[in-house]
Amino acid sequence: MKKLLIVLLMSGMTLLAASPTRAIVYSAFIPGGGQLYNKAYIKAGVVIAVQGYLIGSTIHLDNKVDEYRKKANDATDPILMQLYSERVDDYKERRTSNIWWMGITAALSMMDAYVDAHLADFTEEKEKLHLRFEAETLGLEFRF
Repeated sequence: MKKLLIVLLMSGMTLLAASPTRAIVYSAFIPGGGQLYNKAYIKAGVVIAVQGYLIGSTIHLDNKVDEYRKKANDATDPILMQLYSERVDDYKERRTSNIWWMGITAALSMMDAYVDAHLADFTEEKEKLHLRFEAETLGLEFRF
């Protein structure tokens, strides 16, 4: 049992050793976490704001579903029951839409964090690459 635990811990450490993997894991569990890891603070603020709005709105809509479902169950007038049932359906549809948007924005945030982590040292690598134009030839030079 101890060996299995050690193997799992070691594999988890190697999984998080690569910065793109760490960025995507942070972004998966914390809204804007991958962007914060990549030091893209404006993107992180946008992700946090959008995800926060969607989470808050979904909780509000869920409360409205419960409220109108209770009203529909307590109503004795068939017209009010129908009105409340329609409102329940409307709020449920909007809640489901928000959940989809949360998933979409989370996936986009994860992809953005992954790509940004891969491109983190792009400017340093770009400095090592030089194009050489000599007479009628074009050369590419890469310095280690």
